[in-house]
Amino acid sequence: MQKNRPENHRLDKTFKELITSQFKEFKLYYLLGVLCLIVTHKIQSELPFMAKELADLVSKNINELHPFNFFWLALGILVFRTSSRILFFYPARLLQKYLRVELMEKIEGAPPVRFRHLSSGQLFQYLTGDIDQIRALIGFVGLQGGNFIIAMLILIPKIMAFNKHLIVALTPMLVSFILFTWIVSKNRIYFKKTQDMQGEVQNLIMETYSGKRTIKNFHAEESFTSLFAEKSLKELYYFWRSSLGISITLPLITLGIGLSMLWGATIIKENHLGASTLILFSGFIFLLMEPMGYLSWVGVVVSRSNASWNRLKDLDKLLVTKTDYENDLEKRNDRFEKMQFNLPYWDSDLDISFASGKWTVLIAKTGHGKSELLFKIAEVMRRKGKSLSLVAQDPYIYNDSVEKNIFLGRNPSEKERTYAKDVLRILGLDYLEPDPEKLMNLEVGENGKRLSGGQMKRLCLVRSIMSEADILIWDDPFSSVDLILEKSIIQDLRSHDVLKNKTVILTSHRLSTVKNSEFLIFIDKEEGIVEEGTVAELLKQNSKTYEYFQKQMV
Repeated sequence: MQKNRPENHRLDKTFKELITSQFKEFKLYYLLGVLCLIVTHKIQSELPFMAKELADLVSKNINELHPFNFFWLALGILVFRTSSRILFFYPARLLQKYLRVELMEKIEGAPPVRFRHLSSGQLFQYLTGDIDQIRALIGFVGLQGGNFIIAMLILIPKIMAFNKHLIVALTPMLVSFILFTWIVSKNRIYFKKTQDMQGEVQNLIMETYSGKRTIKNFHAEESFTSLFAEKSLKELYYFWRSSLGISITLPLITLGIGLSMLWGATIIKENHLGASTLILFSGFIFLLMEPMGYLSWVGVVVSRSNASWNRLKDLDKLLVTKTDYENDLEKRNDRFEKMQFNLPYWDSDLDISFASGKWTVLIAKTGHGKSELLFKIAEVMRRKGKSLSLVAQDPYIYNDSVEKNIFLGRNPSEKERTYAKDVLRILGLDYLEPDPEKLMNLEVGENGKRLSGGQMKRLCLVRSIMSEADILIWDDPFSSVDLILEKSIIQDLRSHDVLKNKTVILTSHRLSTVKNSEFLIFIDKEEGIVEEGTVAELLKQNSKTYEYFQKQMV
């Protein structure tokens, strides 16, 4: 990915710097695009004169029509007009791609704590709607800005050369377009609110789709539609407010064009220029309408793009700025050594350490913060450059094959693929497909919907084991399997080369998982560490760990 994309750090730029650097980077495209626009307008500027000539011939009943002249004119316009648009919009599409990739890299590289308050719908809106607006700005504004300037430079002198009095008749049209642009640009704040609310609506759609199979179908909850209607109405309101200026002022453009036509007709009559001159003037009005019309929409696009860029910059700042939570973790663990941690735990500090190359299990009562503690441990390790893999209680599965979900874009060696097939078998996933090769190619569906919850969790354990990480952190990994399979899984994994010398930190409520581990740490939100040591020692009678598991032992 990096090889195909210039290192530009576009999200670090200001709005003005982004536009300037874009035009510098693709200057050859834009130069050729401008040349195509010049040729297009040169050809088009002949059309009003050809139309006048045709009208004069018809009025004199002279049968000297030359249709091929119009054909070649149309062909020239088609070729150069199309080329100009390709040359302006292709770099804009590339910018869209680069911004998306750069934003994804920043999201991927940032600690989840920095953006976990953002919904999936909002992130989707940043990566699609907001970046689409920037692409529209670069492509549309660049093209139509050049289109307007070149049209004025070519068409105005043509009109003046024919009759300089006709120029003044263009004033109402020009004023109407300028007024339209100015009024529309005042609605910038509502463009941003519209983008914000679109993200909320998109997220609601995603959540509704995920939840409808259970909540909507099997609970007597109020319909999702009512909540969707509420948020959707708010989005439509902001969109209406942002478009209000357009709706009110759009008729001004029609009025301006009409006044210019009437003024031009008056000048033609007073100067006895003939009816065919009105056709010529109408032709120039038509040719000027497109660049002026598009230019008037530049204000709309610039306002929306500016609002989107502000949203993207806010997200970028969020992704690169350390939170107080991160600063606190760094301060506590500035001398991180030998898997020893000092972590905030409820209202106190927790000093905790783990044995390298061993299996250590964390136990605690439900709700005492085991999962949150794992995330803190993982975050400290990540910031210290440790090689680790975390499997949370609700891991994610991509809509792809089993193999692609295991290796996540890496090209595995044959040895790695063989190990992966072994681990799939050890974790009981060969039940899905006995043939190992077919199992690797099995499609799991969106968010793993073709798998059960336990199968998804175990597939993510395979991913973790094959990640080449030195430290594996698993949150209650075997809760969905029976005791016999769990014992078999742990014993087979610990004897396999793929987990040789790996450090495994896991949580569990089950005695069976604890018995198959080497070290144990018993934590409590009031006491901190209640007990820690080897599993063999802490499962003896009279220990607090023994009391905790006493009912399970029975």
